[in-house]
Amino acid sequence: MERGRKMKKTSKKLVGCLLSFATAATLLSGCGGGSSTPASTESGKETSAVKEENASSEVAKSELSGTITMCTHSSGAEGLRAVLDEYKKTHPDVDIDFTIYENVTEFETMMTSWISSNSLPDMYLSQTSTVQQQYAAEGYLMPLTGTGIEDHLAEGDTSLVTYDGKLYAFPMATNMSVTMCNNTALKELGIELTVDNYPKSMGEFLELMQKCRDAGVEYPYGLAGADLSSCTAWPFQYMYQVLYGDDPNWYADVLSGKKDWSDPEFVAMFDAYNKIREYVSPDSLGKNMDGLYADFISGNTLFLSQVATTIKNIKALDPECDIILLPSSFTEDPADQTLISSFDDGISITANAKNPDLCLDFLNYVTSPEGSTIYANTTGVVSTVVGCEAEIDPSYSIVYEVLQKGTLPNSPILSRQWIAGFKELLKSGCQNWLAGEDPQSVADTIAEEHKRLMDADPEWVSNFLETYEWK
Repeated sequence: MERGRKMKKTSKKLVGCLLSFATAATLLSGCGGGSSTPASTESGKETSAVKEENASSEVAKSELSGTITMCTHSSGAEGLRAVLDEYKKTHPDVDIDFTIYENVTEFETMMTSWISSNSLPDMYLSQTSTVQQQYAAEGYLMPLTGTGIEDHLAEGDTSLVTYDGKLYAFPMATNMSVTMCNNTALKELGIELTVDNYPKSMGEFLELMQKCRDAGVEYPYGLAGADLSSCTAWPFQYMYQVLYGDDPNWYADVLSGKKDWSDPEFVAMFDAYNKIREYVSPDSLGKNMDGLYADFISGNTLFLSQVATTIKNIKALDPECDIILLPSSFTEDPADQTLISSFDDGISITANAKNPDLCLDFLNYVTSPEGSTIYANTTGVVSTVVGCEAEIDPSYSIVYEVLQKGTLPNSPILSRQWIAGFKELLKSGCQNWLAGEDPQSVADTIAEEHKRLMDADPEWVSNFLETYEWK
């Protein structure tokens, strides 16, 4: 198989990709596989025995052979192919048959079909979410706890990759939601951001944008109003830092009827958004992401709210673009600022994988310092593996220092908790607000539509509240 292209080594090496994450509570032919029917109690014991034997025995590596069926997104496949190339040096008779999905909706549709036909792949890599917990609860996944693989994981929020106290997916990436800055353009304005002087509150961020306006950049904050993800990137960051900062049980409170999306706490978000909109170009409502990227690269826009991996899209258009990533700064008090990050891209082994020994051994290598370094260098992710020595893009210099030193508490990316369809509803609501709809009217509509989603899937609501860990 063709080896994935590794990232250009233009950045410093991080020895142990996440030295400290203690404060952190980011598509081809169909996959064949073993039966997806949940294993019985007896077979579960046998699986546990196999795992224990695999973890403790000194089976010669060359004795492991076969083809692993795996479902993943395209970037994951690229990284895993690169890892497989190295793994095959000691396991020449091992291969992987990939099925690639384009987005989360397609993945979940595939999983539903495979579960119905008892044909789950041996392994898969997917976005961490409550959906994965449901797969674990229904018996479709092999627990990784007790295999030794879990010891490779840095400290962090494992709430979306565990069920009933057991790890069911190993997250390969730390996803961050950040403020992206055109560092070249800022320096030309005489502004140099460092870990000591970056904005640490909403007021400080507004002051920075006013300073840029005074220096000649009229609309320093970028927004693509025609793109649902762009127009809600900032609101989501505000919600993680402010809404959940005041009430970490916000969504559970909404589901249990204690709070509502039409309440003043949520409506207040639009008042804060208005302060940001002052620095957004009037033509942004009809702008798409290509137009936003062009504005950012040219320096007509200096700041974006996005997930950190968006830098790959921008650098694909302009490899020389100097970008710096900052922790979001949308709280009123600097003391309340957080770093928004979560574990992501979890690799799971299905309960009835054809060759569990091989799957466990390959995953053990993928999550080793050597394997994770290959994976991270190929995909550009922020690794979660203890001892990873991947090359780090200098754009991450400030957020990495904040992360490693534990300077800020963590706010998880909580949209992964929401009921299916609600994230899209929030996006369209924010887009309607940008187009001129009254904030309370937008919030009332969101609350009403959310109740319809709850009524349509009461089982999901019940499962969420039963497994939720109240803060």
